[in-house]
Amino acid sequence: MPDLDTLVEEAKKSELFTTPQLADDMRRFLDQHRPAALALAAEARERGIKTVFFTGSGGSWSAMYSGKYFADRFTTLTTDAQLSYELIWRNPQRLGPDSLVFAASYSGETEDTVAALRFAKEAGAWTVGLANKPDSTIATEADTAIAYESSALYAMPMAAVSLFALEWGRLEGNKEAEEVLAAFDALPDIIAKAFEDCREPSLEIARALLPAQELYCVAAGPLYGLAYKFALTVFMENIRTHGSVIESAEFRHGPAEMLERQHPTMVFLLGTDESREMTQRSIDVAEANGAQVVVYDVADYPGLHPLLAPFVMKVPLQWMVVHSALLRGILDLDDRVFMGRNVLSKGGARWP
Repeated sequence: MPDLDTLVEEAKKSELFTTPQLADDMRRFLDQHRPAALALAAEARERGIKTVFFTGSGGSWSAMYSGKYFADRFTTLTTDAQLSYELIWRNPQRLGPDSLVFAASYSGETEDTVAALRFAKEAGAWTVGLANKPDSTIATEADTAIAYESSALYAMPMAAVSLFALEWGRLEGNKEAEEVLAAFDALPDIIAKAFEDCREPSLEIARALLPAQELYCVAAGPLYGLAYKFALTVFMENIRTHGSVIESAEFRHGPAEMLERQHPTMVFLLGTDESREMTQRSIDVAEANGAQVVVYDVADYPGLHPLLAPFVMKVPLQWMVVHSALLRGILDLDDRVFMGRNVLSKGGARWP
């Protein structure tokens, strides 16, 4: 097998190892698409939109979580973040002409999200598609589309819905929302520095985690969506190991009891927002009772706004996952056994 440095350089060509280009992609997104995302908020207010649904599947849903987080925190909007098929199955009574539905899909062809988009349109909702390519089904069938043309399938749609929600809050007079909007300008440089600084430490973490067969990802607040993404759509998908997500406070309501007989491997995302104290409490209990604990601390990234932590914390996590995959003999980071092979999809969808 080639040496690890050679494998890493080859991995940088992977479509789904997005971190090497993330700083440049974020800078370009802010230049090209920030005005459209902000304008959406103003237009939605003019249209009398009362409810916003954020929909997606897998990693796209985890990006939509941030839209709801910011909308709930900074606006008086009624919002929901639903997995794509759940939107259809629940058939919300609020879904109608005075609602807006964000539908996020990197490929723009996700079976679940195409179905949710069409369902929302039939209900009379205003639909906004978030996809990589402008000629995808999601982008062409949505009433409005942001085609971000980047492999950053988590960060770009997350930026779109976060900017939308924050701008809505700003228009309602929320000063903190205005401060968070301004903090976006610092993201590209912080991401670039993190990419350079995290390579070697992440390799050491990957080596330490090599025996692990199950990885729990624990977080809260603005970082919960990122924990969901890595536990359920990265650890299992890219490392091919068991994975699960736990919200920091919920660790106390059942999961902690496993420590009596198990010594799990737990990856904690420690924010600098209001959830920090609770996450630290969970870390302390896990360490004191024999768990193998890895902590990614937002405090290690100066200048990063606490609420924008997911954009940067993705970087060390992805470095760790890339190293873990390579060390486990998974050399093609884009290859999948079931996904994209018409095993999990139906109706001609090119992706689950």
